[in-house]
Amino acid sequence: MAAARPLNRIPALDGLALGRLINPPTQAAVNKINHTANGNSAKWRFQPGTYTTKQVVEHVAPLLNSLITQLGQDPPGAVPSRKILIDGLRSCLATTGRESTLPIGDAVNVAGESARKVMANQAQRIGSLLVRCAQNAPPPDVTGPQMTVLSPCEGHIWTREVAGLLIGPRSNGNLMQVYNEWLHQIVLLRDGLLPFENFDEVQLTIKQDGTRPVEDIRSKFLMQIMTAQVKRTTVVDLAKGLTASSLPSGGYGFQYGSGIVMPLSLFTGSSSILLKYVPATVEDSKHQELLFDYENKDYFSVPRHEIGAPTEVTSSASSTSPTNSSSVASNFMSSSFTVEKPTETDPSSQIRHIKLHGNFKEGAQFSIDVGQITRGLRYAYRTASSANDNHSAEPSSFGIHKASDVLSLPDLVTSTSHSHGVRLHVIQAGSAVERMALLGKLYPENVVLVSGEKQSPTRALGIGKGFGPQFVIVGGEVLSS
Repeated sequence: MAAARPLNRIPALDGLALGRLINPPTQAAVNKINHTANGNSAKWRFQPGTYTTKQVVEHVAPLLNSLITQLGQDPPGAVPSRKILIDGLRSCLATTGRESTLPIGDAVNVAGESARKVMANQAQRIGSLLVRCAQNAPPPDVTGPQMTVLSPCEGHIWTREVAGLLIGPRSNGNLMQVYNEWLHQIVLLRDGLLPFENFDEVQLTIKQDGTRPVEDIRSKFLMQIMTAQVKRTTVVDLAKGLTASSLPSGGYGFQYGSGIVMPLSLFTGSSSILLKYVPATVEDSKHQELLFDYENKDYFSVPRHEIGAPTEVTSSASSTSPTNSSSVASNFMSSSFTVEKPTETDPSSQIRHIKLHGNFKEGAQFSIDVGQITRGLRYAYRTASSANDNHSAEPSSFGIHKASDVLSLPDLVTSTSHSHGVRLHVIQAGSAVERMALLGKLYPENVVLVSGEKQSPTRALGIGKGFGPQFVIVGGEVLSS
């Protein structure tokens, strides 16, 4: 009997397992030019398969190498053609400058963590990696065929040095298209990798036309990042472009032949817009590609349940000592994930809902949609890790709730303006699982997460909206060592 595959554990959830790790398929090392030969010329194509980022660059390198070979020997004292062409790639991958294909570099120095700033940092890191891969790709084979490719103009601006080389007497119309295709394939690769925090680890599913399947969703992404706010569904769809392109639009994550892709926030507790690739599966299915979708696509219409009476009401937040996580944790017993098909759906559907379940010793139970947890992580306010107690903004009164009381309630939990005589509700989480589950249970409008070693509710005062009920989650944070 084969040994069971290792569990895929999530540190930010106290090591709770989500699926099992796999050894993803990998493409053999590049040992030949992929082309259709016709005499001394060859039409370039991409050999379909599973590739790392470095291997994709190596598989498009024959385009550059053939171009350099056909340009012929560089004149004495001239800058080498290879350097000119790779420098042109570097300029196109930059986030500033005349040739930039993603001119968002100005966002890097802006305060906060906007999607534009995150993606600008991503583009710079990925661009640097791709240039290094291009520089280290196999050198030209002077005996190799002359590559041809039909590559429509993509509007990429060449550097003046590249233009002088490819429009000059050493070049011809075909070489201009060869360079354009090589450039475009790598630009698309950069953009298809933008959603992934660990972009250097993700396994890519590449078809015969290389990275071109990402073109349509890339156009949508560029329009949003240049003119408006980037939608998270667009980021997920962009991630599918070079991994699971047959899946429908939407969702917050997915599974494909080489692993799963989930929101980075589930692994870190942050509000990051990025995704994380993990070589794991959550379901052994005949459908290798599965879409992890929200149980409720429109959470505004989900029924809301009153939080209920607190276990304690006090008139002074400063009188409450920091949460004693160890005493609260003793009430929590077990937790697990399940992967479920939506009810009343086509048996062949690729849609799945992932649920987080938990049990408390006194019998209370909960089942929370992971998609809703990701929404809670996205919209929650957070205290700074080093923030002190804010006694100047104390409420007239506030209530203390146990996590088990809140999590066992139906639907999404909220409160009327001054239910039970309090506006501010403090919920004590005894574990990371409870903390995450509460983010999926509370209506995500005015929820504050207390961060740092001192889990005092007074540190949350003055944060969030100044009107309506407010929920403060203390305890359960996994602190990095």
